[in-house]
Order: sequence, then structure tokens, then C-alpha cells
Amino acid sequence: MKEYLNYALKTLFELVKIPTVNPPGENYERIAKFLQTELKSIGFDVELIEIPEKYLDGTYPYSPQHKGKPRFIVYGKIGKGKTLHFNGHYDVVPPGEGWEYDPFTPTFEGNRIYGRGTTDMKGGIATTLAALKCAVENDLINCKIEVAFVPDEESGGMGTRFLVEELKVRPDYVIIPEPTSHRLIGIGHKGFARGIVRVIGKQGHASRPWNAVNAFEKSCEIVADFLPSYWKLLKSRKTNFPVEDESSAYPSIALGGYAESPAKKDNIIPGEFYFSFDRRIIPEEDAEKVVRELEEYLRNFASKVNVDIEIIVKSLIEASATPVESKIVQITKRAAKNVLGIEPTLMLNAGRYDLVYYRRVGIEGIAYGPGVGGQAHAINEYTTVDEIEKVLNVYAEIIKLFGGSKYGS
Repeated sequence: MKEYLNYALKTLFELVKIPTVNPPGENYERIAKFLQTELKSIGFDVELIEIPEKYLDGTYPYSPQHKGKPRFIVYGKIGKGKTLHFNGHYDVVPPGEGWEYDPFTPTFEGNRIYGRGTTDMKGGIATTLAALKCAVENDLINCKIEVAFVPDEESGGMGTRFLVEELKVRPDYVIIPEPTSHRLIGIGHKGFARGIVRVIGKQGHASRPWNAVNAFEKSCEIVADFLPSYWKLLKSRKTNFPVEDESSAYPSIALGGYAESPAKKDNIIPGEFYFSFDRRIIPEEDAEKVVRELEEYLRNFASKVNVDIEIIVKSLIEASATPVESKIVQITKRAAKNVLGIEPTLMLNAGRYDLVYYRRVGIEGIAYGPGVGGQAHAINEYTTVDEIEKVLNVYAEIIKLFGGSKYGS
């Protein structure tokens, strides 16, 4: 497998060199054409599908930043029979400040490869391509293999959503090469409700605060009273799905990732104040009911401090999970046992990924890919050669097992 590992590393280097930062969606056409060429060279029939700008007008959360920056899905197929579908996103988050390395110049240091996207998830894309190359060249494919390399996962999954909802792509099973590491199989993820709470006071001069209603202070009062009660409610609920750590078994909430007074001046009593909320949802909860419940709690505590609020939900995604007895879960467990000698841990991921769009139409899938814990979106992001090599071997074994008599066509 050494030649395929080398191919994966070479491909990863080329992918990292293309800064596909989202938002706004830079260099998507460039990377899509690179991936199209690679898939074709392996032997796949490949389409380059452009997502209509009008579709993104109503779905892309950072609209209108997408204007003039076309989005492409690289969609490849090979073989016949039951369909095993790989879905990988090629966009990355902005690098941020404080890097010791150029984030878009991949850098080897020992076993590590530094660069934005090495873990999340260009390492997964490169490993997928290497595994497919290995499978084709060694005649391991006895099924249908599909590949979709998509944009905009980092902004809610617009690429995969278009693929599933508009193009009606319907594989039998899905593998998403998110950076779980070779030891963990993601069987699903929490959902989320994200939005803004607008607290409405009365603006005034800072020298006469008694003539105003300070929306910032009222926000603090609301949050101080609301959080203990709401956390008590959240701790009364727990998922039955396996999780990586005990804390992940519960729903959660995070406030204040975004907080601002529109006044933006220190001698003004703010008449409005905004703060964000991010409510994570377990599979046992109904997403719409979660929003209604959260609104009820917030309004109740706002009324106690005599202030009006407006709650703006910007995005709502339900939790999504594949049954642990699913064939794709069991095949992946067996493949890891066969080639690595380990029993991977099954887990419900705390973070969202694109599996939700497949599960909405009944398609079972997992997240399983190379990566290092804590490196996704981090400064000085890196992956390791060992991770890529191990997952590459597991992918090749999955493809071989999937085409066998028990699970194939």
C-alpha cells in the first residue's frame, strides 16, 4: 500500500495549496477541476455540477458573499450493483491569526502535516481518492461506487443538500470522511438551533442612565437567571446513542459567540443588545419543539426583568443518527478489525456534518476518516501520516467487504 499512501500525501499537498476558504467560497472551481481530473484518471465517470446561484440566494447563510463565486459538485461513478457513496467537502474555514506555518503551504514536520484542511477534511478527501485508486487498480470493486466532493459544508452543507434534495441522489450507504480518527466511527450527530436574541430597551445618554433602559444590562440579567434553570432542564435529558464522552450525552447551549450593541459608542446607553445562542439537540428531541421551548424560557425570564425581546432563529438542523446495527456500521467495524486489529468506538458526534441530508431520505451512513482530535478549525492544524495510512487501509477493506456476497449486489 506504500504507493497509495504516497499518492494520498501528494494529493493532500495539492489540495491544501488551494485555499478554498468559506465564507465566501474561494477557488472552488479550481479545486473542483483538480478533483475531477483525479477521479477521471482513476477510472471514474465524472460530472461537474454547478449549483445555481439562485438556489444559494435562499440557502447560503453568508449571502450575498457567494455572488460571482460559483459552486461545483464533483460527482463520480464506477461499477454496478449496491451503491457505496463517499461524500467529502472541499471547503475550509478561514485560517485565523497566529500560525507558525503558512496555512496554505503544507509543511512536513516528523509524522505531522501542517496546513488548513489537513484534518478537516482534505486529508479525508485525499485518503478517499487513494483508496479508490487502490480498489480500481487491484480489482477490489464488486459494487457501485459513487463519490461526491461538495462545497459549503462549513456553512450548513449547501452542496450535499442540493445533491440530495434537488438532484435526488439516492445511494444505498454513505461514508463521510470527517476526521473522526481511525479509532472512532461517527454514527450520527447532534442537531442545532442557532440564532440571535434581540433585547429591546430604551437608548439614552450615558450621563443620565435613569432616563434609559440599558439593553446590555437587561441581557445580563436575563442570562444570569435563565442559564441555571435551563441547564437543569437540559441535564434531565440524555441520548441513548453511544457518545465519545459523558458530557456529550446531553443537549447543550452556548450563548454569546456573537454579542453586540448597535450603538457602538461608550457614552450611549444601548437601547438594543444582541447575543447569539447555539442550542445542540440530541436525537431524542424534536427540533421544532426545542425552538418553541427555548423561546418560552427566554420570554419568561425577559418578562421578569421587564424588557421585550425578539428571538431570531437563523438555522435549525435536526439531530441525525444511523442505527448501530446498520450494515455500513458493521462493515466498517469488521474492516477496522481485519486490518488494524482494533474495535472502533461508535459515537454520536457533537458537531454537525452532512449526514443529516442523507438520513432525511432514509439513507444510512457514517462518518469515518483520518484526523487528529482538536485539530479541526484550529490554529496550526495538522494531521498525521499514520492516520492517513490506517484509514486508507480500512477504506480499501470496506470496499472489498461491501462487494461481498452478504452485503453486495
